[in-house]
Amino acid sequence: MNPPDRSFASCTIDVAGLSAAPLVAALTKAASDDPWSTEAVAGILALPGSFGLIAQSAGRPLGFLLAQCAAGESEIINLAVAPEARRQGVGAALVGHAMARARTNGAQAMFLEVAADNEAARALYEREGFKQVGIRHDYYRKGPNNYTDALVLRCELITTTQN
Repeated sequence: MNPPDRSFASCTIDVAGLSAAPLVAALTKAASDDPWSTEAVAGILALPGSFGLIAQSAGRPLGFLLAQCAAGESEIINLAVAPEARRQGVGAALVGHAMARARTNGAQAMFLEVAADNEAARALYEREGFKQVGIRHDYYRKGPNNYTDALVLRCELITTTQN
């Protein structure tokens, strides 16, 4: 097996405001089995404490992340990377920026849900320090009569050292 291409590892991460909703929606169509509408993306971005991030290289969108912070916690709501940019550091860059922004917004922990059968995403989150804290049975629909579990993951964003 060849090592992953790291050509996008130096992508830029920009904040995605409401005007980026059509771009994020288009990325969900290209990168996900469950595309979101522009209205759904705009609805998330309009919520208090929500933010979006877009990864780009040479002006080309590679992926996005939507998250929300409230009451000392944060949650990754959606993350997708364009198929041609996967396994090249884009997802890790988005997660790292989201964690930093959540810390700045006062979040002490970050949560997310990931499909139990999404081994690549699970490996990424494990590398970033996420641990499983729960499970939602038959959460993701994979077909007319096919569902998979969602694993609920948590990562501590702020650690304290006791003397």
